[in-house]
Amino acid sequence: MNRHAARLVARLIALQLAVHAVSFLLTAAFAPRVLLLEPASSSASLSVVLVIGLLCAAFSTAATFVVTRRLRPALRSLAVGSAAIDAKDVLSLYGVPARLAIASAVFALVLALATLVPQLRPQALDTYTDLTLVLLMLTMVSTAALPAYVTMRASMARVLELAPPHVAHEALRSLGRGALGRVRKRFVAAVAAPVAFVALGASLLVDAHSRTYDRDARVADATDIARAVFEPIEGSSPRTPASDVDMRGRAEAIEAAASLGFRIHLDAAYDGELTVRHGEEGETQVTVPTYPGAALVRFGTSRLSPVTGIYGLLAIVAVALAGLLGTRIGVAFESDVALATREMRRAGVAEVMRGTIIQHEARFANVSGLLEAVDSLGGVFRQFAGAQQKSIDAREATERMRGLLLASMSHDLKAPLNAVLGFAELVGRNPLTEPQKESLAIIEQRGRELLMLIDTILDSARVEAGELEVSPEPTHVGDVVMSSVLEARDLAVGTDVQIQGEIQPGMPTLLVDGTRIVQALTAVVMTAARFTDKGVVPVRATLPDTGERLRIEVETSGEGLPVGEREKIFDAFKSAESARRHGGLGLGLQLARSILEIHAGTIEVDNTDRGGMVFRIWLPVRNDRASIRLRASKPAMPPS
Repeated sequence: MNRHAARLVARLIALQLAVHAVSFLLTAAFAPRVLLLEPASSSASLSVVLVIGLLCAAFSTAATFVVTRRLRPALRSLAVGSAAIDAKDVLSLYGVPARLAIASAVFALVLALATLVPQLRPQALDTYTDLTLVLLMLTMVSTAALPAYVTMRASMARVLELAPPHVAHEALRSLGRGALGRVRKRFVAAVAAPVAFVALGASLLVDAHSRTYDRDARVADATDIARAVFEPIEGSSPRTPASDVDMRGRAEAIEAAASLGFRIHLDAAYDGELTVRHGEEGETQVTVPTYPGAALVRFGTSRLSPVTGIYGLLAIVAVALAGLLGTRIGVAFESDVALATREMRRAGVAEVMRGTIIQHEARFANVSGLLEAVDSLGGVFRQFAGAQQKSIDAREATERMRGLLLASMSHDLKAPLNAVLGFAELVGRNPLTEPQKESLAIIEQRGRELLMLIDTILDSARVEAGELEVSPEPTHVGDVVMSSVLEARDLAVGTDVQIQGEIQPGMPTLLVDGTRIVQALTAVVMTAARFTDKGVVPVRATLPDTGERLRIEVETSGEGLPVGEREKIFDAFKSAESARRHGGLGLGLQLARSILEIHAGTIEVDNTDRGGMVFRIWLPVRNDRASIRLRASKPAMPPS
C-alpha cells in the first residue's frame, strides 16, 4: 500500500495546522511591536488573534474532511494500486489544495472583519486599532497561504502520480487549452502577491508609527495648552479669583485651540492625576489637572499628509510592476511548454532514430529536464526500434522460408504423391488377387488422405497470409452437401462409419465458392467421423423458418467433449489430447472455420442429448461477391 495516498488527508490537515500556528503566533508576537500598542490594547489583541487562530484551525480540519470525503474511495484505489478511478476523481483531487487554501483564507477574513462589530470587539481596542490588527492578521494569513498551497500541491502531486496513465491522460484532455492560461495567472499571483503583502505590511508599520508619533505629540501639545491656559501665573496666589480679562483670555485661548483641533472643557470637580484615554474612531482625551479641577482636552488623529498618498502610489506601482513581471514569467513558461509540446509532436521516427528529438533549448529548468527526459526516452525507443527491426527482419526471413516451404510442398510432395496415386490406379486396371487389391486400396486411400492434408496445410497458409483465392458462383445446396459426403466416404473407406446426406426439399441457390465450401464441409465431416467409432454420421441441410441462413448439421455418435475443450478443436495444435485420441491436430477445422467466415458464415459445436456432438454450420442465403473477395483478402486465421 502506498503511504502517500493512504495518509494524504492527515498530511493536508497537519500542513494547514502548522501554517495556522506559525502565522497566528507570529501575529500575536509582533502585533504589539509593529502596531505600537499600549499594554491594555496588547492584551486584547493577543486574545483576539488566538481565538481567531483556534477557530481557523478547527475550520481547516473540518473543511479537509468535508472536501475529501467523496474522494476517499479514489484515494484507497490509488493506495492499493487499483485502476478503479476515473478522470473526474483525478480532477477533483487536483483541485483540493486550491479549494482548501481559498476556504481557509476566506474564513479568516470573515472572522477578522467580524471583530470590527462593536459588540464583538474588546473594549480595550478602538475601531482604528482593531482595523490595523485585522489588516496585519490578513497579511500574515495571506502570506502563509502561498507556501501552504505549494506544500499541499506537492503532496497531492505525489499521489496523482499513482493514477493510471490513461486516466491521467483523459484528465489532462479535460483541462483543455485553458490549463496554460491558469498556469500564467498562478505565476502572476505568485510574484505579485508577495509584493502586495510586503507593501501592505510596510504601510501598516509606517501608519502605526506615524499615528503613535502624532498621538504622542498631540498629547504633549494638549497638556501644554491646558497648563498654559488654566494653571495660575507664577507669583500669583492660587486662591486669587480670575479677573474678567483672564476669563476673556482663556476663552480666546480655547477658541484658538479649537481651531487647531483641540476641544477643551473644564471639570471643576476633578481631583486626580494626568490621564490619557483613547476612545472610539481614534479620538483621544487628555485630562490635565489644573486649579481648580482639571481641563479635559479632546482631539482626533491628524489626517494623513499628501506624502502618504505618494507612498501609497509607490506601493501600487510596485504591485503593478510585480504583476507585469509575473505575466512575463508566465508567458515565458507557457512558451517553453508550447515548445516542448511542439518538439515532441514534431519528432518523427527518423528524428527518434537519429537521436535529434530536441532542437531548441528551454529557459526553465523543469521544462528543460522534461525535454531531456523525453530525449532519454527516445534513446530507449531507439533500442526498442532496433530490436523491432531485427524482429521484422526475422519475420521476413521466416516468411521467405515459409514461401519456399509451400513451394516445395506444392511441387516436391504433391508431384510424387500424384504419381504414386496415378500408378496405383494403373496397377488396379490389371488382374490382381484379393490381397493385392486390398493393399492397393489402402495405398490409394492413404494417398488421398495425405494429399488432402497437404492441400489443407497449403490453404491454411494462404488464409493466414490473406491470399486465398475464391470464386463465388451460384451453387445448389445439394451439390455442395453430396459432394462433401461422397468425398468423405472415399476417405473413410475401411472404417465402420457410414456417412449419409439429408437435404430438405426446396433449398435455395447459394452464391459461394463451391469448391471451398465442399473443402470446408469435408473437413468437418471427417472430424465427425474420427469422433465416431462406429455408426452413422448424418449430414443434414435445412432452412429454418427465418429463411435468411442455411443450417448444415453434422452429428457424431461417439463420446462428446467437455465445454472447455470444444472451442479448442478449432485451433490448430491446441487440443493435444484430442489429437492423440482421434488422430488430428484441428488444422482441418481451423481451415473450415476460416473458409466459412470468408463467406460470412459461422460454425459451432455442442453436445447432444445422446452423448455425442453436433457441428452446426450457418451460411447466409444472400451474399455478395465483392464482400466475399474482400474478406478473403484479409487474414481470417490467427497466427498459429
